[in-house]
Amino acid sequence: MAKMLLNRLAAEVFDKPLMIHPAKLAVIMGVIGDRMGLETVDVPEAEFQSEKRATATFPKKISVIPISGSLVHKTHGLDAMSGLQSYNDIRQSFQAALAEDSAAILFDIDSPGGDSNGVLDLADEIYRARGTKPIYAVANESAYSAAYAIASAADKIFLSRTAGVGSVGVIGVHRDQSEADAKAGLKYTTMFKGARKADFNPHEPLSPEAKAIFDGIISDHYDDFVELVARNRGLKTRQVKATEAGFFIGEKAIQQGLADEVVSFSEVPARILEDLNANQQGTEDNDMPSKDEKTERKEEVIMDVTELRSKFPDLVAQLESSTKEATATEFNAKLEKVMAENDALNERLLKSEKAEAIRQEKDIKADAELIWTKALAKSNISDRLHDKVRNQVSHDKYVTDNILDQEGFTTAVKAEIEDWEKRGATSSVMGSGFTSREVEDSEAVQAQAQDEADEKLAEDIFAAAGGNRKEVK
Repeated sequence: MAKMLLNRLAAEVFDKPLMIHPAKLAVIMGVIGDRMGLETVDVPEAEFQSEKRATATFPKKISVIPISGSLVHKTHGLDAMSGLQSYNDIRQSFQAALAEDSAAILFDIDSPGGDSNGVLDLADEIYRARGTKPIYAVANESAYSAAYAIASAADKIFLSRTAGVGSVGVIGVHRDQSEADAKAGLKYTTMFKGARKADFNPHEPLSPEAKAIFDGIISDHYDDFVELVARNRGLKTRQVKATEAGFFIGEKAIQQGLADEVVSFSEVPARILEDLNANQQGTEDNDMPSKDEKTERKEEVIMDVTELRSKFPDLVAQLESSTKEATATEFNAKLEKVMAENDALNERLLKSEKAEAIRQEKDIKADAELIWTKALAKSNISDRLHDKVRNQVSHDKYVTDNILDQEGFTTAVKAEIEDWEKRGATSSVMGSGFTSREVEDSEAVQAQAQDEADEKLAEDIFAAAGGNRKEVK
């Protein structure tokens, strides 16, 4: 049994935004339960103790940073309690890993998340360090909520087919123990100055104003969380919000864009080394000389061999006799092969860039369509005119460096809609699809039609009377 200060633990749970898996929060709430109100209590260690985790042998080339249990901004004296880890500890480990003589960094994560305070700043630090060293994260076997915020900052996320990631959401809990106080015969009187000072007093019900404030705090943290994940994972914010804070296992996590590769934990070290070797080979390929440079280097080699032959004829003869057909033809064949591989790589890169450009163009168009749809839905313009109104403002001139100026485009769209509404292109005025100019001229058209009808009626009356209207005139 271990002594635990539950009041301190409660301060890390109640009346603050949390980025934690709901199941873990339920466990913590169950532990706190009716034990609140006591300064210290005996709690079985098993209720907080972390389970034994899968281990793997990592080479010295990889700096490993373990992240496990519930995460907090600061431990506040709870660091002795099993199952808690602070963001400051993780930050210090990360800075040490950057300074180490290692080729890559791996976050080994098995955490339900925790406190929202501090985690976004830590994730930003990790994200900004991209390019210094390859940074990896592995869900072993869970990286939820705040823990996923950290994982998302890595260059690549691994998980096994049974591991889970996600829970991109924020939750908050207020404990109203006023009824429990009454049953216990306790009555608290709170004296305060400032209307909001006692908003989250646990001995009184939560007021509507306090509830609205709490909801606003939760919403702000959620928006920041979503934007961070979208940036880190190269996703749209709407894609992240569409997960609805759900968690995803194995391949489903990859389909959501929340992870990159399904790999068993024991295979992660070899997989990282494979990546490192591929990156090193890619760097060497990028440094490959041009055709002219290759020719010059080939001539330099021939000159060196000629000089060597003149100075050490016996040694050269011995080397030539032991070498298997090191001919110029073989050299040229190998050279052509390398050049062809390089050309193929360049072609793949061009195709990849083209595909990315197409994807970006589709995303921009989708964003523009969404702006139009929302704006027209709020307007009084007839549905039949929507396409004609859309054609008046193109989003293309609001795109710079493959980024849509959403604010500028939205302003232009609203101005166009207001112009059409002023000219009468509304559902209440129109029954079918006229252009705005036709709306302006509708009165003239109606007047002309009325004149023609009057003229026809007059001619019919004179004809019926046996006279000729033109003769009367």
